[in-house]
Amino acid sequence: MNILGINFSNDSAASLVQNGHVVAASQEERFTRQKHDASFPVRAIDYCLKAGGIRMDDVDEVAFFWNPGIHAETYSRSSRDRRHHLEFLYDVPNALLSRYFDGRAVEGVRQEFALSGGGKRRLGIEYVTHHLAHVAAAFYRSNYERAAVLIIDGYGEKSSATIARCHGTTIEPLRSIEFPHSLGSFYAAFTQYLGFKANSGEGKVMGLASYGGPSEYLEKIRKLVRLTEDGFEIDLNVFSYFVERPRRYNQRLIDLLGPERRPESPLTQRDYDIAYAMQSVTEEAMLHLARRARELTGETKLCMAGGVVLNCVANGRILREVGFESCYFLPCAGDAGTSMGAALYVAHKLGEPRVHHPDIDTLGPEYSNVAIEAELQRGRVPYMALANTTEAAAAAIADGRIIGWFQGRAEFGPRALGNRSILCDPRLPDMKDVLNARVKFREPFRPFAPSILEEASSTYFDDLGVPSPFMLVVSNTRPEHLEALASVTHVDGGARVQTVNKAQSARYYELISAVGRKTGVPCVLNTSFNIRGEPIVHSPSDAMKCYFTTDMDLLFVGDFVVYKDRAMADRYCQPA
Repeated sequence: MNILGINFSNDSAASLVQNGHVVAASQEERFTRQKHDASFPVRAIDYCLKAGGIRMDDVDEVAFFWNPGIHAETYSRSSRDRRHHLEFLYDVPNALLSRYFDGRAVEGVRQEFALSGGGKRRLGIEYVTHHLAHVAAAFYRSNYERAAVLIIDGYGEKSSATIARCHGTTIEPLRSIEFPHSLGSFYAAFTQYLGFKANSGEGKVMGLASYGGPSEYLEKIRKLVRLTEDGFEIDLNVFSYFVERPRRYNQRLIDLLGPERRPESPLTQRDYDIAYAMQSVTEEAMLHLARRARELTGETKLCMAGGVVLNCVANGRILREVGFESCYFLPCAGDAGTSMGAALYVAHKLGEPRVHHPDIDTLGPEYSNVAIEAELQRGRVPYMALANTTEAAAAAIADGRIIGWFQGRAEFGPRALGNRSILCDPRLPDMKDVLNARVKFREPFRPFAPSILEEASSTYFDDLGVPSPFMLVVSNTRPEHLEALASVTHVDGGARVQTVNKAQSARYYELISAVGRKTGVPCVLNTSFNIRGEPIVHSPSDAMKCYFTTDMDLLFVGDFVVYKDRAMADRYCQPA
């Protein structure tokens, strides 16, 4: 059975589930090079169909990430973000029909296509409730037989947080908090208040918070989020994210905290302290919701998804403090992941049994060495084929070089996990500043993450206890290794750790092992292969463009090295 999952309007994406297995998934932004692309994901769909070896005629059902029928009677085109999205009822079939079909759409909440060629077969569109898609993605990908599931985001239809109990293929929603009481929207409003772009710069604010500390702002912001038996309530008097206004907060918040920061203006200690206070209050609310999920469900395992779950500082606290035996944080936690969740939900609803999902997030396109060399030749760049790619790259990293690393299938989630990464030696204390200035062109306060061999992680980091393959949990660097991991340890002593094992990524594991043999530290600094404001690179040509417009030293693409300085390439690389 072939189920195609799609979402658009925020981080558009497509996923393909075949016989219960997720065989392909990708965000539209990777193809269009428009960050957070919200257009209909035609390129991502085309990729998924090609990866699955099928045509649209072979798709049994289309699963969509939103149910526009919920509260449709209150729909208003003037409401902020067009919250009920009634237009999805015609946008989705019209987009599919115009590209793939000659047939017509049949009206209804569950719509059907009459396929071209006069046949009787119908292709249905199932409009899956947004949080149900999040729940399905988190639970089914966790491989847990039963678990509590907690979803926290901006909103989906009318819900902003959901607690569910799941077992087998059964999903039982238990509690829901309704928009406009929303932690995601609360965080986005403060992101804008602090001078960053809402629904984009939240990760910057999380990093900024580490430079702050307790202050007068903590109690002021704490009063804006009241914890309740069912969850939380936001003081809506100071916010305007639920109405048609460009600013997500109002004058009352400015009266409470002082003037907002202007974008790109210098950061002050006051900005740090406000970020710290808002992050602390968000963590308190997330911990409260996780404890409530444990009480309501009685389960010993927890799955989490939704955009707020990309807050890896809060995730680390939930893992350590709430009392679940184990936690699974979905790597594609944001809206892109709902394309996968909707497809998995429909597949199991139609009778597909559960399957074991590998603990990886590399579901995007990959390029053979033949295809890579063809792009290198088209680009007319200097390159050579390598006898041993990982040894050459490890030698360069151990010698303090910054490399681009483009290997295998692209990651689906927002993190680069060793297939589309920029890598360097984490031991060099100034490497963080060098990377931000020479390559990433981003704010100097933003941290970088360590990728470390799974078996060595507990030696270097406290409180981790379990593998962390998706870079979604912050752990403290052990004091005796702070100097060795200077560039991947944040100002507060924490690190957003990615553990790597051979089953998840054999070549990346081999590379880190080789670095460990040369340096004594089996770890690399890993950051996404892109520059500020652009999506992660998708193709060899994207990688070449990024490499030649930044101050990276070498670019490893498949079994080739691209270079600017032949002497440097010859120093580390042996030709095939």
